[in-house]
Amino acid sequence: MHQFNDMTQHIGTYLHILNRNEFSDGTQLLHVKELPPPYSSIERQQDQSIENDWKDEFIEVKPLNNNLNRYGFTISGGIDTEHGPSIVITYIDYCSKLSFDNGRTNLRLFDRILSINDITLSNVTHDEAVQAFSLAQGQSISLHIRRLNPIDIEHIDIIMPSDALNQRLGITITGGLDRNTEDSGLFISHIDPNGLLATLTKNNQFRIGDRLLEIKTNYTSANLQWVTHLKGIELIRRICQDNKHVTFVVAHRNLTL
Repeated sequence: MHQFNDMTQHIGTYLHILNRNEFSDGTQLLHVKELPPPYSSIERQQDQSIENDWKDEFIEVKPLNNNLNRYGFTISGGIDTEHGPSIVITYIDYCSKLSFDNGRTNLRLFDRILSINDITLSNVTHDEAVQAFSLAQGQSISLHIRRLNPIDIEHIDIIMPSDALNQRLGITITGGLDRNTEDSGLFISHIDPNGLLATLTKNNQFRIGDRLLEIKTNYTSANLQWVTHLKGIELIRRICQDNKHVTFVVAHRNLTL
């Protein structure tokens, strides 16, 4: 991860905490400002198919007024990192109404950067990506980004039973950041018809091939787009065990017949 004047590599769990909450193991989460969802924020293309979850756009970002060596966001990734081969935006400085908006409010977490100006960032190391930004310091940059933009998003509300701790959710998940594929999303690969999630929902609410975008409660919102395989499973299990009302945000990739 690089913020153009900080070479520290870091990966975190992206939790949007809406209120103070405490998990059953004693972990306490504090209130922070909720961020815009990192998907479906660009108008869909008319010819976009349900199998294509992504859309490209060009966004101009200017250097910050108070620091011409920064643009107000952080990147991670590269072919030499554990964060996957894509160059991805993993932090954006909060922009209040009183602060200078240099264009970063048009960005979203987990946007993939395909190029900066005329420099492609496909199949590059993390340092090579940083160097591409360094060449443009003090100047406006044009970012070619690819953003998750699913056509069919559903919010699935579930009331968990009191004995949920002792029951299996009944879904199998593939994917994750550590699988080192171009698309690091989490996907449902199997659904047990007798499992907890299948019995608590209507027919076809969960489908094989669904992309898991988010899991939310009244207090927390855990993004599932930028997590390792095991961390994603841990977040889902933990939130389902510790909350009565849970909402899954999924992107269907198969049409209901």
